[in-house]
Amino acid sequence: MELREFGPYRIEGLLGRGGMGVVYRAYDTEHRRQVALKVLAEDLAADPGYQERFRREAHTAARLTDPHIVPIHRYGETDGRLFLDMRLVRGSDLAAVLADSGPMAPARAVGIVSQVAAALDSAHADGLVHRDVKPSNVLVCAPATDTDGDEFVYLVDFGIAHPVVPDVAQPSLTQTGSAVGSFDYMAPERFLEGPADARTDVYALACVLFECLTGSRPFPVTGLAPLMYAHLNQAPPAPSSLRPGLPRALDEVVARGLAKDPADRWQSAGALAAAARRALTSPVRVPDRAPDTPPPTPLPPAPSHSSPSDSLPSPLPSRTDPGKRTSDRRGGSRLATVLTWTAAALVAALVGVLLLLRDEEPARDRPEPPTAGPRHDDLLAILPADYDPARCRPAPAADDGEVAAVDCGPSATRPGPGSSRFFLYPDAATLDEVFLEDVERVDLDEQPPGTSCPATQGHGVWEEDGVGSGRVACYVDAANDAVLIWTEDEDAVEAVVRIRGGGTQGLTELVDWWRDTDVAVFGD
Repeated sequence: MELREFGPYRIEGLLGRGGMGVVYRAYDTEHRRQVALKVLAEDLAADPGYQERFRREAHTAARLTDPHIVPIHRYGETDGRLFLDMRLVRGSDLAAVLADSGPMAPARAVGIVSQVAAALDSAHADGLVHRDVKPSNVLVCAPATDTDGDEFVYLVDFGIAHPVVPDVAQPSLTQTGSAVGSFDYMAPERFLEGPADARTDVYALACVLFECLTGSRPFPVTGLAPLMYAHLNQAPPAPSSLRPGLPRALDEVVARGLAKDPADRWQSAGALAAAARRALTSPVRVPDRAPDTPPPTPLPPAPSHSSPSDSLPSPLPSRTDPGKRTSDRRGGSRLATVLTWTAAALVAALVGVLLLLRDEEPARDRPEPPTAGPRHDDLLAILPADYDPARCRPAPAADDGEVAAVDCGPSATRPGPGSSRFFLYPDAATLDEVFLEDVERVDLDEQPPGTSCPATQGHGVWEEDGVGSGRVACYVDAANDAVLIWTEDEDAVEAVVRIRGGGTQGLTELVDWWRDTDVAVFGD
């Protein structure tokens, strides 16, 4: 082991080694925590161009908040070497899982790829291309059996990612620090030194899906020249030709992901994953069009209420982070359900919610002006702590059985909701019926375990002390508003909060805010 100490870090063991540097298990003596410490090769710090690119990209990567991306604590230069300090995640990389177990059951393969796709879509939304998507950069935690869906997946190594916008000053493929990525998973345009964008990662993700399904790479040839020729000129075999019994529809999903021309591929990682999920239940084929370009869909009627969802790794995640609070003001541990969803349902939801509530204009049939309900004061008395009842005003009636409704504007905690509306119902049964009718009207699906919000959206149940205590839903609507809805059975209340124009980043902020039980729980 070359290092025993590195700045404030005490080196405890070797986690991995690659062409760009070494990853150690280390102890951060300043923050008193174990971390994964990536120390890059010495010559990279001596290259001013690479050093600047590293800092720029590490800064962007450190902002990524998708739950399937390992957080970067800090980065910089110490003793003449560049480094990344990341959360230490215990698990096996996908390459090792495949080496040990061979090809996966289709549902398991698609579940893993869907989680990687969520991470990629989040990064692409922030203008970052990973450029090194491969099984050894996918960490599989809480390993399950070949048929279970309880695994939680992380995509790692964003430290060598590149901006979406091409950098004309970027060194060529043959120069120091630029030959990143693995040739087995490299998109054709990269061999030609063309610009890399989100579709470059889609190609690599399709290679990973192919390998998960078949146990082999799309082009299992040796030598750089034959490999380049194959990626540029040869069609990959159909997965079902290598492993009879696979759903034939997956052949088309993979083939489109591995198209030579980026314009012919799925245009996002999420689109590939959604098509793969549909293919699991389609014995013959998937639609020719991408799920992100659906035919016109009639708008469903606006729900009498508003709708949407949250989720985290399975099994049930805590409403507060494990290292923070473990109980709310009622004394119970709050666990949020794992919510998953399909992109096909999301497309319908995005169209359907066009008429849903906006910051100032919720989509409800309502009398004007709004008047206080008979139990207006009862609702104000149990508002979450992040709201001042004196700043709330009566909200338009939903006419779905509510006994009071208030509009309380933005939360006190920032970042947090930009608008907030609360509803009180006569009992939990009415509340539950209203919620389910609302999500049905906008075609939000109940989610099985497997993926997580904000990259995927739908509705589910959250628990307190192992007992279902309410429902939760989240989505990004057609106006790019981030929306979170939850109910609490004990008080028969529902909250509809949103960040206007917040997109997936806003949805992440809403979810983080909601998990803080000091600010977002009804009642004292």
